[in-house]
Amino acid sequence: MAKKKAIKSKARKSSPRKAKAAVPGVSVGMMSKEEFIRSCAHEIRCIKHIATKIPDNQYDYRPTPVQRNMTELLRYLACCASSPLCNMRDGNWDAAEALEKAVEDLDVRKDFAAAMDRQQEFIATTINAFKEGDFASVGREMPWGAPCKLGQGLINTVLKALVAYRMQLFLYVKASGRHDIGPAQCWVGVDPKPQTAQA
Repeated sequence: MAKKKAIKSKARKSSPRKAKAAVPGVSVGMMSKEEFIRSCAHEIRCIKHIATKIPDNQYDYRPTPVQRNMTELLRYLACCASSPLCNMRDGNWDAAEALEKAVEDLDVRKDFAAAMDRQQEFIATTINAFKEGDFASVGREMPWGAPCKLGQGLINTVLKALVAYRMQLFLYVKASGRHDIGPAQCWVGVDPKPQTAQA
């Protein structure tokens, strides 16, 4: 009987449910710094590629009267990640206002790609400047007031913003006349290889 108790006790100690939590490191949520930066860079690359598909006469395209037009959406995309990143970095929106103002008159036909590159550089520099452990320990607020840890906030307001508005841009461009674009342009940021005709 004593031997059985000892075996049960030993089994409980080795159970995965009793394992200690991982020590916070340089991860953003469940991603490393490098993975987070790379994910943002991928989204920005896709956004830039989709923007090259806008028909020349559709920069004023507006799906409904209450939505942004194409040009307004592109300008918003140029700060949609850097603006909430300022809030997550500083704990307030003070620095975000200047970023938003800087893109108000952006010439999206000529300078959109460069503006997105600057945003990517800002993301990489800011993320790399955080200290180890900040992502799991520093408290922040979501834009709607819900408390969160820094890592969760970065995922939800920076990376997800790029994903969401990348998809919106894709839908705008497709609806404005580019019915030929599809998943390759939207999700990978490339044009699919032409299909060879079957004999």
